[in-house]
Amino acid sequence: MMKLHSYDTVLFSGDSITHGNRGLCMDCNHIFGHGYQSIVASKLALENAAEMPKFINKAYSGFTMARLLEKWQEDVIDNKPTVLSLLDGTNDCNHGFDEGKTVEEVAREYAENLNRAIDITKEALSGIRIVILEPFYFPIDKTHLDYRYTPHPDCEPAFPRPDRNDTVERCNYRVEAIGLVRKKAKEIAESKADVFVPLYDRIQREAEKSRMEYFIWDGTHPTIAGHALIADEWLKATDGRI
Repeated sequence: MMKLHSYDTVLFSGDSITHGNRGLCMDCNHIFGHGYQSIVASKLALENAAEMPKFINKAYSGFTMARLLEKWQEDVIDNKPTVLSLLDGTNDCNHGFDEGKTVEEVAREYAENLNRAIDITKEALSGIRIVILEPFYFPIDKTHLDYRYTPHPDCEPAFPRPDRNDTVERCNYRVEAIGLVRKKAKEIAESKADVFVPLYDRIQREAEKSRMEYFIWDGTHPTIAGHALIADEWLKATDGRI
């Protein structure tokens, strides 16, 4: 488990996967939202409670790397984290399809913005440790658009699956684009960050034991099992590294 000190602040940035329906006020019961970031922060907070480190969630549903950069100063730099965790890229691919970009353009712009975010952060915050998580996307079979393969029975009012209207063309585009974006994330993390957290292959391996929907229920967003997997990989990748 990562050793933290009283001066440490761990900040999580990204899109809806990290946002986790987080609170937007100082209600400490809901401030962190649900998901892998909450699991990681909870474990680190408990393990390092004697030092009382701080934890911040500044992720936004629907954000691309470009949109994160627009708020980077106020969300990241001004909060002066000593550890930055970043998971983003799936929206770059999804929005790229709508905007008529080639998959190569999507990957190039993602890389430019990720590089820029890291450069700005390192310049402003000396000694910061940076963790980059591998973005992912898995197209899901639409034969059954209910919840039968998720960890949850039908016990609440229905919520339409977000990918229900995705065409084969969109899905194929996102698969190709995320492949390039994943490669960029790994290359940049290994050259500029402190830790790269691989996720894609582990998700695929675990899904082969049951169903992809048990881990990623709509192609993009994790279930409780998926978030636990991401948290496990985050803690494993950072252990003894930062």
